[in-house]
Amino acid sequence: MCEESKKAGQEDCGDVIEAVYLYLDNECSESRRTVIRQHLEECSPCLSEYGIEQEVRTLVHRCCSQEKAPDEVKDRLKEKLAAIDKVGDSLWTEERERASEQSET
Repeated sequence: MCEESKKAGQEDCGDVIEAVYLYLDNECSESRRTVIRQHLEECSPCLSEYGIEQEVRTLVHRCCSQEKAPDEVKDRLKEKLAAIDKVGDSLWTEERERASEQSET
């Protein structure tokens, strides 16, 4: 924990840095976001670390967001998902039949 956090009775810096990705991705509650935001505003070492994480996230998004899977990969994936769905349906049907047989006995 940095000195600024100790004085203010704030959350541990390690906890804040661990939650930075959740914060960046909007995957935490609003109250948690508020705590993290306040900590970042008051703790320069954490703010620096957060800035680096944000830049990395932006760079990765910029470099990778334009990539698209080839149509043949999409088609194979759809076929495999359909096959999995069929297997799941047949297993579900078998399970229901077994349960029905057991309740009859």
